[in-house]
Amino acid sequence: MGTRKPAVAGQFYPASKKELEQTVQWRLDEAHVDPAPEKVVAVIVPHAGYTYSGATAGFAYARVRGKKPKRIALLGCSHRYPIDTASVIDSDCFEIPLGRFPVDEALGKTLARELGSESTLPHLYEHSLEVQLPFLWLAIGPVPIVPILFGSPASEWHERAGEKLARLLDEDDLVVASTDLSHYLDDSAAHQIDKRTLDTVLAKNCAALCEGLARGQCSMCGGAAVVAAMSFARARGALTWSLLDYRTSAAASGDHDRVVGYGAVSMERES
Repeated sequence: MGTRKPAVAGQFYPASKKELEQTVQWRLDEAHVDPAPEKVVAVIVPHAGYTYSGATAGFAYARVRGKKPKRIALLGCSHRYPIDTASVIDSDCFEIPLGRFPVDEALGKTLARELGSESTLPHLYEHSLEVQLPFLWLAIGPVPIVPILFGSPASEWHERAGEKLARLLDEDDLVVASTDLSHYLDDSAAHQIDKRTLDTVLAKNCAALCEGLARGQCSMCGGAAVVAAMSFARARGALTWSLLDYRTSAAASGDHDRVVGYGAVSMERES
């Protein structure tokens, strides 16, 4: 694939290195959450433009601030391309205005084989993983990453994928699942379905989330990635899951008639 160049710099986040650093640092500093890097095994983070979801993302990344993983698995869902299994980047690097994140080639190739990886084309213009990288740069640093996209409805297959991740990642590695919640409801309706979605996640029940998404009782665009992260965290013995922040785009836009929901969830060990 070669170096994956920024696709949404200047759209979802600032293209200027200085402005990007200031923006992310501000979001990290304003998040009212104590860092617990040694406890966190996985986080759920939104992926909209920083104007709308950056505050919520800041809570998740403030919680992992200072973590020292060998690598980070980035899980998302393709917004443009269908993917039956997964699309795993297994070489080269991802570039953002702050610098480059190397891809963990050895683990990437193993995961590509284990997950039956398809074409890497879906990664070229996908924003859901890219927007996580500036936060990771300032909260943790440019450690190796393994970018993974899914493209089919959340299912038991994704639960098994999370278990495979748990077998292959090191003890201190981190999983980041990228998703927004409900889309384009009025603020009141969004709060209702988002609460049901987040309560289902916090109940640690992958099957219930898959069913809720299939029936329209829950809503998130990255459901497959979230199910994989949930399964990973359960396999790693993370028993303490908490909602760090929730809001809708109305908080930034002032438009309460057509909103998108954002949540930050941390999945943690006791120690």
